[in-house]
Order: sequence, then structure tokens, then C-alpha cells
Amino acid sequence: MSPTTPGAQGLPHPFASPTSVHTRGFKRSASSDDDENGRPSSSSRRNTAVKRACNECRQQKLKCNVQQDPFVSCARCSKQNLRCVIEPNFKRVGKRNRNAEMEKEMEYLRDRLALYEGQPKPHQPVLNAPQPATDNHSYTPGPMPKSEDDAFLQTQHTQVAATSLLDLRSGSPMFFSLGAGEVRLAHSEVNELFTEYFHLYHPFLPFLDQVRSPDEYYSQDHKLLFWAIIAVAARRFASRPSLLKDLAKPLSDLIWDSIRNQPNHHVVKALCLLCSWPLPAERTVTDPTFILCGAMMQVAMQIGLHQPAHPQDFSRTKVKLRQEDQYDRLRTWAVCNIVAQTVSTGNGQPSITLYDSTLEFSVDNEVDMSTIPPTLFVRLRQEMAASRINKLLYSANIHKFANGSATSYMNLEADRLKEERVKEESSSLDGVDSDLEDLYHYAVSLHLHLYSFFSEEPRLEHRDDLIALYFAATAYLERVFKLQRESKLAYVPYYVMQMALAAGFALVKLLNSDFATKLPAEKGRQFVLQTVDALRKAKVWSNDLLDRFAEVLAQLWKESSHGRGLHSLSQSPSLSNSGMGTIFNHNQQQHQQQQQGQRRNSMGKDDPLRLIIRSRMSMSVVFDCVWRWREAQVSGAAEQLDNTVMTNPTNPDSSSNSTPPPGVVVENPVLSLPNFNPHINTLSMPLQLNNGLASANSFEIFDSMTWMLEAQQEWTYSNGTFGNDFGA
Repeated sequence: MSPTTPGAQGLPHPFASPTSVHTRGFKRSASSDDDENGRPSSSSRRNTAVKRACNECRQQKLKCNVQQDPFVSCARCSKQNLRCVIEPNFKRVGKRNRNAEMEKEMEYLRDRLALYEGQPKPHQPVLNAPQPATDNHSYTPGPMPKSEDDAFLQTQHTQVAATSLLDLRSGSPMFFSLGAGEVRLAHSEVNELFTEYFHLYHPFLPFLDQVRSPDEYYSQDHKLLFWAIIAVAARRFASRPSLLKDLAKPLSDLIWDSIRNQPNHHVVKALCLLCSWPLPAERTVTDPTFILCGAMMQVAMQIGLHQPAHPQDFSRTKVKLRQEDQYDRLRTWAVCNIVAQTVSTGNGQPSITLYDSTLEFSVDNEVDMSTIPPTLFVRLRQEMAASRINKLLYSANIHKFANGSATSYMNLEADRLKEERVKEESSSLDGVDSDLEDLYHYAVSLHLHLYSFFSEEPRLEHRDDLIALYFAATAYLERVFKLQRESKLAYVPYYVMQMALAAGFALVKLLNSDFATKLPAEKGRQFVLQTVDALRKAKVWSNDLLDRFAEVLAQLWKESSHGRGLHSLSQSPSLSNSGMGTIFNHNQQQHQQQQQGQRRNSMGKDDPLRLIIRSRMSMSVVFDCVWRWREAQVSGAAEQLDNTVMTNPTNPDSSSNSTPPPGVVVENPVLSLPNFNPHINTLSMPLQLNNGLASANSFEIFDSMTWMLEAQQEWTYSNGTFGNDFGA
């Protein structure tokens, strides 16, 4: 099969015989014999191989008289100067698809033409179409010299025509479109985004095949997986900064449509990516990550990923998988559990993982090590430990850890984590990133030691636990700051920053208590300031949840006099606004009578290191601090949070307060933030709440972080119950 070179009409193939040049159509009378004109007989015709039409005639479904041996171009290609070639893997392009793409291309070119002529079409917005790879500068509407107009349009036309012709011949679309045309990406942009994903994001969760092309992900795997990769890479895509916001709505529609319509395990892969790097949200009630995580686990079990060797049991059609396909399903199931555990830990929710015998991998088993990459093998063990801690420590039956048994378990689990860490280092698995291994190891350790805030033991008896919590928080933050110095922090999964947030709030509580004298406070202060900076730099766009949490942390730190003043346990909240006064409603004289007793007994119930919010597992410290921040606000100040984050973020290190001598107890330090009540010491608010609030053991009313970060109507209180405004 040798294609001819386009030439003049009727020119024969250079290797064609003289008689074959004038061959007529293929349909001849079956009774004809060879004659002196050279026409073949019926017997010779039966021995001739079945002839195939050329690509051009197959595309148009026309008769073709091409001759293969020796090769002679068909009459249609010779007449129209077309490239006559026969490819065995050629696939027709549907006319409707081609016409739709051509219409979109014409619409795009019309808008571009109107833009460069300075006359945009009325009542019709200009499409935000992708720029060519070589066009790195932007153009603005205005008059241009006609010669430049013609040259530019001619160049654009040539490039688009060439690209369109290649795309149509290969069977791939000219543009990758999402939704009803809201997002359109050229092949050059898609290749750039895929390269950025595999270079910057993939090392944190290495389970996708880097060899496969974007077209294979799009056409052979699933469109959702293709667009999930695009969405992750678009988080920091400098060439098109608005791409992620443009993707948000059509991608959400595609997610639910894919879950509804017979998903495969590639849909589960896409959900793993979208749960690890979720679309940024400004309110927790609008963040569907935990819901998607549950859907991810349910879809995975529905299609039988937890039994990768028996897919037939979960399908109505006959399924026959190759061995590499089974390995891919098993690897996807392992990553699904890893992601589900990180989402549960980061959101302070119970584990929804299923660590069964299918995920019992061994380092000594070559098949296991060829199935799952070493990095995922280590991650799987670490998240199994986090799930074990969730179920045994942060369960609903906390009372079973009486008489110091919780502390004993914490010590045993800490020793177990160290032993597993030593085994991982001694095994010397090839391909494991030691820095990321350390990062996730200390994240699990922090998850464990945050239980110190739940301890019901006297302060002196769990002093060592608090010291261990301090060093677990600083050890984890050191790894986070290292990623920041290496310019990798912007690409980490969201779980990494959630744990950094928990570490920052834990340091704020420790350094603003009477326990601070037993800690290296100055180093801790620097860690808090760096945490605020890291959270703000890790945000995807302004005023997302990371940006808002960083502002809350900065305000709490500044309000607490930068950790330089130790909060007195004798302080009572003298609240100015009526809403907060109706909540606590404490008699000032009764608190004055209790001051001396509270100073003598540091083990009282009003310990600022204890938690009010206790239902969010290790992340309870975050919810607790944000709740206290919300209560310290002057009426209406929370409405200013959006504006503060966007225009005037708080500098946590700026203050005119003088630094008191070490060990001096500061009573109600002077606050420099106008939105804070100067009569309340935020982190040492008493825990003796009235019956309506204290009776809610699970604190369901505080589960929504949005309730804390947004302005709420003033609460009404009567007859020991909350009014309608509270439940709104």
C-alpha cells in the first residue's frame, strides 16, 4: 500500500502497468472472458482479493476503483487532486460531528474577526476561546493596519485549517468541549495541562498511567477522568487563570451525570482526584467533597472493585479482564480507601473506608509490589493507622477510656507508628519519596496526639501528652514549611493544609494557656505566623476556605496578644452584646467569688485547653477555636469577614502591645482588632454553658463551619430552650 503523490488529473501511479491504467469499474459481467482488450475472465476474477476503498471514498461512502497491486489511484482522487491512500485502521468521522465542529469553528472565527476589527457583535458575548500555543500576548480591540489584519487572519486561517484537517483525519475533535460550550480547549492547551498535572500533582497520588495520551483518557477511559485531570492542573494554570472557575459548573454537572449513568472504575479514579484536590469553596455547606467521597466508595463497591478478581459477580454483561486490568482495579480500590480516609480525617468525620483482606499487601511479595507502587503501599499503611485511631480513640464511646486507659493507648499507638516508620526505612523500597513519607507520617502522628485535648485526666497527669502534642504539631509544620520553600506547597492535596490548620490552632491554644511556660514559646510563635502565611499562599483563589481560615487564625492570634500573655482561668466573659449575654447569663459576683478557687485549682472544668466542640474528632480543635472566635465578635463583625479577607487581611505579627515578662498572668489584654469584644478573653471562655447548649452532647448545631464564619441573627432564649433563630 503505497500512496500516490497528488498530481495532474489522470496521471497513473508510477509503478502501474499500462493495461491497469485504463481499467474500468470493478463490476463486470460474470460470463465475460479475457479478450484481446485485456479484460480478465470470471475465473481470474474469483481468485482476486477483495478490494477496499480508499480513505476519501470510505469517508463519503462512494464507490472506489482504486487498485492495490500494483497501486493505482481511484478516478475520484485523481480528478479532485486528493491524496489516495488506504489505511487499515481508518475510521469514518460522522458528518454531524464534523458539521458541529465546523460550525463552532466558524462562530469562533467570526467573533475573532469582529474583535480585531473593533466591532463586536451586539447582544452576543465574545467567546473565551483558547489562544494558539505561539500566541503568548493578548490583543485588545482597536484599529489595525489592513496589511496586518490580512496577514494575521491568513495565518489564523492556515493554522486552523491545518489543525482541523489533521483532527478530522485522526478522528479526534478540533476542540475539547465541556458542557454546552462553556469551556473549549485546544490540543496544545490540553497537552500543556496534562504535562503540568503529571509533573506537579501526580507525585502526591501516583496511580494514573503517564504513558497514555489525553485522547486515550478522553475516548477510551472516561470523559470525567479527562476533565478531572484538567481541573486539577487548572488550579495554578498561568496561561489561563480563569479556567478553573469556568470549569466549576459544567464539571459538577458532568460528575453527577457520570455517577448516574453506569459508571466504570475510571469514574472512581476521577472522584479520587476531585476529592484530593476539590474545587475551592467559600462555604462548607457548598463543599460537596465529603458527599463525593461517599459516592466514590459506594460506586467502587457497586462495580466490584473490592473484589477485583470477580468482576462478573457485579455486572449483568459478560466481563473478561486481562491481568493488568485486574491490577488496575485493585490499585484503584487501594487509592479509593486512601483518599476516603484523608477526607474523613480532614473533615473530622468517621472513617468510611473498607480495609479488607483484598488490601493486605506484603513487601516480600513481588506480585503485590508490581500491583501497587511503593509510594501507595506506604500511604495505605499510614491511612490504615489513621482509621484505627479514629475507631478506637475518637469513637462515640469515649467514656470507656477511663482511669488513664486512653493515655496508655495513645502511647502504644505512638510506639506502633514509630516501629512502622523504622520498618519502612529499613525495607528501602525503591521509588518512595522520603519527604512525602515523612509528611504523611507526621500527619497521622498529629491526628493521634490531638486527642490530648479530649483527655479528662488532671492537668498534671497529662502534661506529657500536651508536650507530645506540641512537638507533633511543630514536626508536621516543619515538613509543610519545607514544601513551601521548595515551591511545592501550591500543589499539595487539600488534606495537607487541613492538618496544617489543625496544627496551627493547636499551637494557639497551647501558647495562650498557663501551660505555655513549659514550652519553647518563641519558636511556637514563629510557627503560628508561618502557618498563617502558608495557608494564605496555598489558597487557590481569594476568599476560599483556606483564605478564610487563615484570617480567623490570624485574628485569634492577634486578639490573644500574640501568645505573650497567659490567659487566666479566673477571667469571666463580661459580654457587651445582648445576644451573648443571654447565652451565658452568669452573675458577675459569683465569678468574682470563684476566682481564687479557680486560680488554686488548675484542674477545674473551665480549663481553656479543654474543648467545647468535641464531636469532630481530631479536627474538633479547629471547630472549637472558630466557635470561640465567632463568640468574641462584636455584633455584625462577622459580616465583614469577606471584605477583610479580600481587602485588608490581618497581620498577626503587628501590634503595639508591650511584651510582658515571662510567667506574668495578663488579665484581659488590650486588643487591637476593632471587631473583637475587649471584655472577653476568647480562648479561656468558660465551659459551663447553660442547659440548652450543654445538653447537646454531640453538638450537632456546631457541625457547620459556615455557621461560625458567617453572620447570624441574634439568638433568643426563653424557658431554657433556644428560639427559632438559632435553628435557622
